Amino acid sequence: MAAPDGVHEYPLIARLIDRMKRLSGRLAGLSELRSLEERHVDQIAHEFGLSRSGLFSLCANEASGDLLKQRLAEFGLTERQLARLHPEVLQDLQRVCGTCMTTSRCASDFVAQRDSGRDGYCPNTCTLYALKQEGLARGNSGSCCGSCGS
Repeated sequence: MAAPDGVHEYPLIARLIDRMKRLSGRLAGLSELRSLEERHVDQIAHEFGLSRSGLFSLCANEASGDLLKQRLAEFGLTERQLARLHPEVLQDLQRVCGTCMTTSRCASDFVAQRDSGRDGYCPNTCTLYALKQEGLARGNSGSCCGSCGS
């Protein structure tokens, strides 16, 4: 389906419409989660190793999936690769990224194509460097950034 001509002329409007659609979908997902019985929400949270509030935070943080993919790419890694070799590590990376308090800063840095010290504020940094040291990253080797004491 083609977008109306005015949208092509105004990319800002197209981005706002996309953002509104994502927000609407996210709110629908949160509403669905809230409609579940407490014991079911607790069970889901437990399966992900999260608290109830952590589960709601994860569901509300729609940008985290894309940000994690970009962060993995910085290290020459992919979700597919980790899902095959280290599914438990991937799940932990997703959980940490999904409940991160610096998502806005991270997203802003990626949009502006700048690092801005991401190693210092990303809670997944040490895990990513450990995976890199393991030799999983394409053509990468090296040591930890030093921010995690490794």
